[in-house]
Amino acid sequence: MKPASVTGSGSGTTQAAVPIPPRGPGGNAAEKVLWGKDEAVERLGGDEELFWELCEIFLQESPKLLHKLGKAIAESDADAVMRAAHSLKGELGYLGAVEALQASRALEHMGHEKNLSEAAGVFASLEQHLADLCRAMKASPGATR
Repeated sequence: MKPASVTGSGSGTTQAAVPIPPRGPGGNAAEKVLWGKDEAVERLGGDEELFWELCEIFLQESPKLLHKLGKAIAESDADAVMRAAHSLKGELGYLGAVEALQASRALEHMGHEKNLSEAAGVFASLEQHLADLCRAMKASPGATR
């Protein structure tokens, strides 16, 4: 597994890798790095318990935000796309979930520009990244306290 470089708002870059568990036979999903757990804990002053509480909140709230985002895209509501993507972006940034963060950032920009022509494709990618991230969180050591 190759660690991801995650640059936070603090000084320097932290090497942190949390792989997702394999999807099933023949899947290579375990090689994909999803989030920077160590950097996220560092941003919380080293408070791992608080980190896991935030993960629990994310696991509860992200499906709701994803639903709002999908509905906004289906209804071509650029303002709602921008708001929902912005909310997700903030949560994903805190977790160091780089790929999902990039997708939510792109959707926020599309909403801001009122151009949703590519939003469905980016949304599909975001859905997959979030599914993988949630699976990794649930399987990560420390997730079940």
